Amino acid sequence: MSDPGVRPVAPDGPRLLIVSASMGGGHDQVAAEIARRLRERGHQVQLLDLLRLLPVGIGSAIRSGYAVTLRHAPGRYQRVYDRFADPDEARHLVEPLVRLLVPAARDAVRAADPDAVVTTFHLAATVVGRLRMDGILRAPALVVLTEFAPHALWLSPGNDAYLCLSPQGRELAAEHVGERAFWLGPLAPLTPGFLNKAAAGGGRIDGGDRPFVVLSTGAWGVATNLVLTVRALAESGRYSPLVLCGRNRRLLGHLDRATGPGHALGWRDDIAELLAGSYALVENSGGQTCTEAFGAGTPVVAHVPLPGHGLAAADHLTRVGAVTRTDDPHDLLAALDSLGPGAPARSHQIECARALFRPDSTDLLENLVKTT
Repeated sequence: MSDPGVRPVAPDGPRLLIVSASMGGGHDQVAAEIARRLRERGHQVQLLDLLRLLPVGIGSAIRSGYAVTLRHAPGRYQRVYDRFADPDEARHLVEPLVRLLVPAARDAVRAADPDAVVTTFHLAATVVGRLRMDGILRAPALVVLTEFAPHALWLSPGNDAYLCLSPQGRELAAEHVGERAFWLGPLAPLTPGFLNKAAAGGGRIDGGDRPFVVLSTGAWGVATNLVLTVRALAESGRYSPLVLCGRNRRLLGHLDRATGPGHALGWRDDIAELLAGSYALVENSGGQTCTEAFGAGTPVVAHVPLPGHGLAAADHLTRVGAVTRTDDPHDLLAALDSLGPGAPARSHQIECARALFRPDSTDLLENLVKTT
């Protein structure tokens, strides 16, 4: 297939086109998980990176501009994110990109000739919804949200179903899209028997008395006051910090120099197993690593959340009891202490996180693909 960004597979059953975007790692990870699950059920799945449909250089410029803004101008990113709360403001903000993307997306959809389209990125939901409203796309269009707090771009008009990460998120989405909002839950594996493992307090990797705590910085390696946080955990004598630096090799080297070797890891493909053996996850975005920790039965502390989607996810998950929120190292240590083996706070948080999952999430997804 000649369309940019489309990866074909051999025809075998209903055709599904999944439109994601290489903005960090979470959107693509969810897209890959959907593809894996539905391929196992006989669907033909194609994956499309929306950014690759843009003229040469624009997609990478958007990606790098977003990363730079998140790292160096968080207030500006928060102001942009705040505009996403209003449907008219949100559409006005992305309309130039939508107009630029629609012709290439139209050609990609026609070439794929799917029986359904699934999007895992909010701008993709906007573009596909436009194609659906214009009659260019006649197949059902489903939006799988990768953020816990729905905003207007995720709920762009024209799509047939909006699949949310939590029951509470579904209620928020239903205020705008009515019965087209569904609770899908996180698309992460649930570790068998994880409640018993997690209640026992997690594992250790250093062979000593200190349980290890994983700190996630996302695929791009973005976090606030990370060195200070790592030092506070290590110097407490109670925890062994281990930072996931994603694909940010500069951060990996910086941490080795600033905190000493042994506290930082590069990109890993075994995150679920790593989390399953940890005492807790400390993270800042409410993304896919967070949901993998939920699935592993590992408590999560939302520490110094990133602006925009990070703050929104932390607020949402704190309200439902699935995470503990902190903003300075002293509070982080106190939060981790409260989540010790056998502690009621640990059990309660794990149970609240478990309640976000649907055992029949793949069935729901497949039924909506077939019947919407």
